[in-house]
Amino acid sequence: MKPRRIGVAYDATLTDRAGMADAHEDIVGTVDAVAAALRSRGYDAFRLPVARLAEVRRTVRASGAEVVFNLVEELEGSSLAEAAVARELERSGAGVTGCPAGAIGLCLDKERTNALLSSRGLPVPRGRVFHEAGPAGGLEYPLIVKCLREDASLGLGDASIVRDEASLRDRVAWVRDTFGQPAIVEEFLEGREFNVAIAGPRPVALPVSEIDFSTMPAGKPRFVSYEAKWQPESVEFRSTVPVCPADLPPATAERLRRLATRAARLAGCRDAARVDIRTDAAGRPHILEVNPNPDLSPDAGFARAARVHGWSYEDLIERLTLWAWKRRTRAGDPVASRALRG
Repeated sequence: MKPRRIGVAYDATLTDRAGMADAHEDIVGTVDAVAAALRSRGYDAFRLPVARLAEVRRTVRASGAEVVFNLVEELEGSSLAEAAVARELERSGAGVTGCPAGAIGLCLDKERTNALLSSRGLPVPRGRVFHEAGPAGGLEYPLIVKCLREDASLGLGDASIVRDEASLRDRVAWVRDTFGQPAIVEEFLEGREFNVAIAGPRPVALPVSEIDFSTMPAGKPRFVSYEAKWQPESVEFRSTVPVCPADLPPATAERLRRLATRAARLAGCRDAARVDIRTDAAGRPHILEVNPNPDLSPDAGFARAARVHGWSYEDLIERLTLWAWKRRTRAGDPVASRALRG
């Protein structure tokens, strides 16, 4: 027997942060798409708005949700709350989809994640954290300046790619002043960019996707900025075309899949994650980021890779739900145990 009531959790405050309006609109659309996919499979799926961290457990229990499909990416304007919400959901007694709180918290801090991966022999770009504007300190230009603790490409634009000290100082100061956090500055790799979707309770890699920058106007940096990810009317969005499966020799694709799988497992991810990889001028791959709980909208890269793998969107959403339900059973919930025995 399967679970019946599935709550699709999301940030009910949808607080406007700098540059996040488009992302918020996308999140609401994803909530409804996930609920529709579950209803098409016979589940009683409903919106489960989360407004305050202190009320998460009570909200879940009052809803009667047996599984919470976790789409909460922030709360009350703070992306740091994503891990805290996941932890409260895990304590609610319901099954919870997606990565655990520990993995979410780790991956949100790019410095800690890079240090972990590097310590285990996985390649990451050379870089360091800047708490204040300053010189490159041995890093080689061009550099990319990113927020230390944000995801969804927040804060990434053309000005994030810097080629001299003055531009570096300006961008680090902008990150600090706009987002109230340090910047992580890395050597910008001017090769190809790949995404590898990772799925399952013990993560395995789906087909590799590549970002095709061939139509990017001359002079614009070839990378996935905030505009490229969230603003369909922008030239950046139209010029970052995902291709899945990537046009790669089988041995190269398998190497990327193994690299991504190892990174996701080291970070503690499960169910759904995405590993972003970029090559240097010599074609050597480096891990840019490990993204727990990536965008699960029907037209996003994760769902696209799942379709190439042979799963429909409804298949993917149901699998995520049932993986969470089975974890609840293994944790010793007698109701879920009886249900799964049928």
